[in-house]
Amino acid sequence: MARKTIQPVTAILIGAGTRGRDAYGSYALANPNRLKFIAVADSDEKKRVIFQRQHQIPDEMVFTSWETILDPKVGKIARVAFICTPDRVHFEPAMKALELNYDLMLEKPIAPTLEECRSIAQLAKEKGRLVQICHVLRYTEFWQKVKEIVDSGKLGEIIHYDHSENVAYWHFGHSFVRGAYKNKETSSAIVIAKTCHDLDLIYWLLDEKAEEVSSIGELTYYKPEHAPKEAPERCTDGCPIANDCPWHAPRLYLDLEPVLRTGLSSHSLFLRVLTKLMLKSKAIRKIVGLFNKDIRRINNWDIFPINAITTDYSREGIMKALKETPYGLCIYKAGNDVPDHQISTFSFPSGATATLTMHGLSEHEGREFRMFGSKGVLRGIFRNSEESIKFTDFRSGREQIVHQTGLSTETHRGGDRRLMDAFTSALLENRSEEEELSLTNIFSAMESHFMGFAAEESRITKQNIKIDEFR
Repeated sequence: MARKTIQPVTAILIGAGTRGRDAYGSYALANPNRLKFIAVADSDEKKRVIFQRQHQIPDEMVFTSWETILDPKVGKIARVAFICTPDRVHFEPAMKALELNYDLMLEKPIAPTLEECRSIAQLAKEKGRLVQICHVLRYTEFWQKVKEIVDSGKLGEIIHYDHSENVAYWHFGHSFVRGAYKNKETSSAIVIAKTCHDLDLIYWLLDEKAEEVSSIGELTYYKPEHAPKEAPERCTDGCPIANDCPWHAPRLYLDLEPVLRTGLSSHSLFLRVLTKLMLKSKAIRKIVGLFNKDIRRINNWDIFPINAITTDYSREGIMKALKETPYGLCIYKAGNDVPDHQISTFSFPSGATATLTMHGLSEHEGREFRMFGSKGVLRGIFRNSEESIKFTDFRSGREQIVHQTGLSTETHRGGDRRLMDAFTSALLENRSEEEELSLTNIFSAMESHFMGFAAEESRITKQNIKIDEFR
């Protein structure tokens, strides 16, 4: 008997920007037997056209807005709607898509207000639809290993979990000083916009709901009073301190220096030496790119952070964007207001505590943690340049490296790909949410949002907050 051919999950994309195109669009192109985009909606014509061409979408399935693609007259034209719009444009398209009985892949955060999050979750429950929230870190090999160790009992009773999200200075400057997330009122509170991944990890790893939170944080450094007197409004206006400023925009977007520097942290001596040579000479970069696909990719970079500022990836196009968009503004004069550091402390019914630190002045992009148990301590580093997990046993004093890998070029170190594998498998096999326990569906993801909204309330009011007040 011939085996039945399984058709890929059909999908529409709402928002063809960085995440929509590079994370989910790329997955579909690499896995055509699992996912196929049949329609796209975006208000930016260039982004629409790029995605349309990549996925060979006919003109009649290309829409200029979420309103038009989710018009009841158009109806449900695929199984899944991927909603990759800005934070403030999550709620309405999510609700409209659910009303049309779409399953959803919804970018984090769910929505910028608690009321909107609750409304989406309630409608998903009423409609019986799967709403996957993109908490990708659960799906990485690293955090899966941490979870395995915690659940094994090797650490004993968990007493305290110290988790730090170290946002690289250039990334924070790009996204939270110059970029789309720089103002709370036009995006989300930074504890929601940036650290809901981390809040989800705390909830998942400790496997209990937090009771209370105390949070402090403010904008301290990225402010006008720290601007040198001679600094112009834009980096492109002939800044006299360009050579000394770590945030000089042309050096990030034209030369990709911070991206290249990741190679300096490689465990490979050859790669470290090669990186130093390429940082000194663009000619060497071009030559190496002829023989190495990763360097060739850097020489023709068209993903984050470049694709956040323009769709014209030529040097002229990038420079034009730096002269006209907020991404070329002096780092101290960008009109931002979200905190550049915040610390939140959570208490749990078991007596355990957890601390989440977020700051935007790190040399490395990534996360670090320490987990203190009654039998030992677990320490970990999670960066694009490296991963390591070390366990120290109290009784023997022995230290054991339980996980270690080097440089990775995959986004979220493979978390995006594994999340999509899990999501498409659940749909292809028609599994229910209860059966697909690894999925961060909206009901599981709500817990990280309760924690985040409560933490922001604590930061603003300077009071301890009972999280049940937000559930």
